[in-house]
Amino acid sequence: MTHRTLGIVAALLFLAPRPEAAPPRPGDPVPAVTGRVVFEGTPPVPKDLPSTPEQQKGCCPDGSAVALGDPTLQIDAKGGIANVVVTIEVEGVKAEPAKAPLVIDQKRCVFEPHVAVLHAGSKVQFVNSDSVTHNVRASSLKNDSFNWVMTPGGKEEVVFAKADRVMIGCDYHPWMSMIVFVTETPYHAVTAKDGTFSIPGLKAGTYKAKLWHEKLGRQEIEVVVKDDGSAAPVEVKMAEKKKKT
Repeated sequence: MTHRTLGIVAALLFLAPRPEAAPPRPGDPVPAVTGRVVFEGTPPVPKDLPSTPEQQKGCCPDGSAVALGDPTLQIDAKGGIANVVVTIEVEGVKAEPAKAPLVIDQKRCVFEPHVAVLHAGSKVQFVNSDSVTHNVRASSLKNDSFNWVMTPGGKEEVVFAKADRVMIGCDYHPWMSMIVFVTETPYHAVTAKDGTFSIPGLKAGTYKAKLWHEKLGRQEIEVVVKDDGSAAPVEVKMAEKKKKT
């Protein structure tokens, strides 16, 4: 084959349309920033929150026990920490308010879920699915605080307009608590029971991921997102704050 012929073949190969990447198949992993948050050191011994039989009356009509385990620090057998909020802020990108309200249920005298992330300007609907009276006491720095009585079957709605952390409690059942984490970024996650999280949809670049836990405080890490939207999995260690002596 002559040099001229080789050149023509090479040119044709260069100009030939290149095959497109195959579309993702159902069940394929979605490119995302992924990781796991683990407890550093020896986890504290889990303890039940204080309660009296009188306070528990009517919470579980079928006779089952109220879930009194402390929800503010949940660590699995392998050290994974649940309910850590992970957010990644992108300049110029803000989350739209959700079209449907976030439903927070009072069920068997426990708030479900314990931690929820809400886009600023979105609506929350509090529901009492129990046969006993509750209240919803919301303590907030940037949004309105309130305290509603929730009769059995009751529903109340509120909009949290500003980024904030809203602490929710029930005075009738003092072991009940939950947190609404209000944010302006669409890129967020709450760690699962095993401490894992996944945040898809980010473009290629370097970002700061902020972590927040109600007992373990804050942490910040750097993540690098590749061209395909994936990133190397990260492991973040969080520990209890040292008590001042």
